[in-house]
Amino acid sequence: MRTIILLILLVTGSYLNAQEVQSKNVPSIIINALQLKFPKATDVVWELENGLYKAEFEIGRQEFEVWLDHSGKLKRWKQDFDKEKLPGAVQSAIKKSFDGFAPSSVERLQEGRNVFYKMRLTKAKEKHKVLFTEHGKLLSNQVL
Repeated sequence: MRTIILLILLVTGSYLNAQEVQSKNVPSIIINALQLKFPKATDVVWELENGLYKAEFEIGRQEFEVWLDHSGKLKRWKQDFDKEKLPGAVQSAIKKSFDGFAPSSVERLQEGRNVFYKMRLTKAKEKHKVLFTEHGKLLSNQVL
């Protein structure tokens, strides 16, 4: 349940306690942990958000956001994701519940072992912002 609440906060952008942090003020254990996990990260911007260090960066043309605790442990992360690579279960769920809708702005979210997919679904003038588990279960549906 805690994971779902955190992900809903991610989806809605309700993290209001973010404070930008200059790289020189980020503990080396945090920077080293990020570099070990994402050695090709470029243009890293740091924030302190609800007690976690948040790094926003790019690898190639793909955007990432990761949250690390004070020991450098990766707590959760999200990345831009290619809609063509959505798991079959998510594609089936879209077809079943949102037939005729096209996904866009897809993001892959991960917290621990839990993987989620956040996206916009559009059909004509109708739009939804949705969150699915990797197994195709719809967790959130916001009509836009």
